[in-house]
Amino acid sequence: MQLTLDWVRDLQFTASDDAGHGIVVESKKDGVPSGFTPMQLLLIAQAGCMAMDVVSILKKKRADLAGFRVMMDGTRAGEHPKKFNEMSFIFEARGNVPQEAVDEAIKLSKEKYCSVSATIQNGVRMKTESRVIN
Repeated sequence: MQLTLDWVRDLQFTASDDAGHGIVVESKKDGVPSGFTPMQLLLIAQAGCMAMDVVSILKKKRADLAGFRVMMDGTRAGEHPKKFNEMSFIFEARGNVPQEAVDEAIKLSKEKYCSVSATIQNGVRMKTESRVIN
């Protein structure tokens, strides 16, 4: 999975992939925000991963799904590294969808299918390397 993060100015960066997709990543401390913070992206990644699983599972069950939304929030520690102490997600399915089917799909995603959940819950080994180019 090859991605690139390029510095624009101040604490603003652009992230891109090899297919030409891009997103602005920045700190909300400097000026008018024009992108997402890394912590917002972490919440979005978790919600997106689970939403894709849930919609896929509901479609396989032939649920009459007319729309789907995830509302999310996070509570962060006051001291550095100011990690999330809690992430909250409200999954809202629209249409003729049984509540039990939605709840079961969320549980399956969180406990079995979502790779973001698995990474957050179990941690990941992080390797770093540096280069200076003159």
